[in-house]
Amino acid sequence: MNEFSARLLTLRSLFLAMASVQLVTAASGTLVALYFAETGASQEVAALAPAAYSLGFLIGCFYIAGWITKVGHIRSFAAGAAICIGSTLIFALSEPVPVLLFVRFATGVATAGLFALGDAWISVSAEKASRGRLLAVYATVLGVMSVGSQLMIQVLPADLNEAFIVVSLLYCVAIVVLTAARSDPPTVQSSANVRIRGLFKDSPTAWVGAFTVGMVATTLLNVTPYRAATFGISTKEIALLIGALYLGRILFMYPLGWASDRHDRRVIILINGVIASALLLYFSIVGSGDGSAYHAIFGTIWHSVFLGLMVILGAALLTMYSLLVAHAMDRTPPVYVAAASVTMLFVTTAGGIAGPLVASLVSVVFEDSALHWALFLMMAGFTVFVSIRFAKRDATSPAEKTSHVVAGTTSTEVAPDNKR
Repeated sequence: MNEFSARLLTLRSLFLAMASVQLVTAASGTLVALYFAETGASQEVAALAPAAYSLGFLIGCFYIAGWITKVGHIRSFAAGAAICIGSTLIFALSEPVPVLLFVRFATGVATAGLFALGDAWISVSAEKASRGRLLAVYATVLGVMSVGSQLMIQVLPADLNEAFIVVSLLYCVAIVVLTAARSDPPTVQSSANVRIRGLFKDSPTAWVGAFTVGMVATTLLNVTPYRAATFGISTKEIALLIGALYLGRILFMYPLGWASDRHDRRVIILINGVIASALLLYFSIVGSGDGSAYHAIFGTIWHSVFLGLMVILGAALLTMYSLLVAHAMDRTPPVYVAAASVTMLFVTTAGGIAGPLVASLVSVVFEDSALHWALFLMMAGFTVFVSIRFAKRDATSPAEKTSHVVAGTTSTEVAPDNKR
C-alpha cells in the first residue's frame, strides 16, 4: 500500500464524520428556509437566519476554533456536534423567531469549530507529497454530500419538525465515528492573521469577488428556497433545484481550475461572472411573478432545461471562490500567502452576513420579488469591476502563479499554502 492510500485509510473515520456534518449542514440551510415559509414568517425573517448563521460562523472560525483546539480535537468535536444537535432539535420544539435566530447563530459558531478541527486535522496529518490529493478527495466528499443533502430532503418526513429530528441524528453519527477512531489527532498551531487592507491592495478582484460570492451564494442557497415555497413549489422540487446548483460545482470545479492554471485566471473568473449574471437576470424575470411561469413548464422538456440552467449557475457561481483564492495567491507576496487564504474566508463570510441583510432590507423597501434583482445587480456589479481591472492590469506571469486547489468557504486550511 502506497503512502497516499495508507494516509487515506488512516483518515477514513474523519472523512466519514465530516461527510455527516456537511450532509446535515447543507440540508439544514434548505430546511430552515422551508420552516420559515411553512410557519408564515416574512421573507425578511427568512433572510436574517442565514445572516445569523454566517455571523456565528465568522466568530467561531476566527475567534473560537483556535481556543477549543486546546481542549483536544475529539472532545471539542463532540462538544460542537452536541451544540448542533441541541440547536437542530430546538427547531422542532420552539417557534419564537428571536429564539430560532439565536439558534442559527449558535449553530454557525459550533459548525465553524467542527470544520476548523476537521480541516486542520487533515492538513497537518498529510505529508507534503500527498496533501494536495487528500484535500482534493476531501473537497470532493464535501461536494458530493452537498448534493446528497438535497436528495436526503426528498425522503425526509413531510413534517419539518420530524425532519429536523431525523437530521440531528447525523451529528450523532459523526460523534460516534470520530470518537471511535483509532488514529490520534495532531497538535495544530496557527499564526496566520487577517489582512483585510493588505489583501485588497494586493488583489482587489479577489477581495471584491469573495465578498460578492459570499453575498450572492448565501442568499441564493438559503433565502430563495423560502420564496420558492411561497410560490407553492413542493419541498422535493425545491431540494432538486438546490441540488442542481451543488451538482454544477462538483462537475466543473476541477475543469475550471485546470483551465485557470493554464490561462489568465481573470478570464475564467470574468466568464463565470458573465454567465452567472446572465442567468440571475433570467431568473429575476421568471421569479418576478407569482410562480406561474415555473408551474407552467413543470413536467415538460423546458423543466429539464431549467434544471440544466441551475447546474450551469452552480458551475459559474459556486466554483468562483476557489478561482478567486487562487487569484489572490497569484498576487500575494509569498510571506503573506497563509494570511491571504484566511482573509479570503473572512471576507466571503462577511459577505454571507451582508447578503441576507441586504435581501431583508430590499424586501422591506420594495417587495419580495426584488430579491432576485438584487442578486443580479450584485453579480453584474462584480463582473463590471473585473472587466475594469482586466483592462488596467496585466495578467500574472506563469512563474508567479499558484496551482489551483479546490477551496471551500468552510475552511482556513483547504487553500493554496505556498507559491511555486
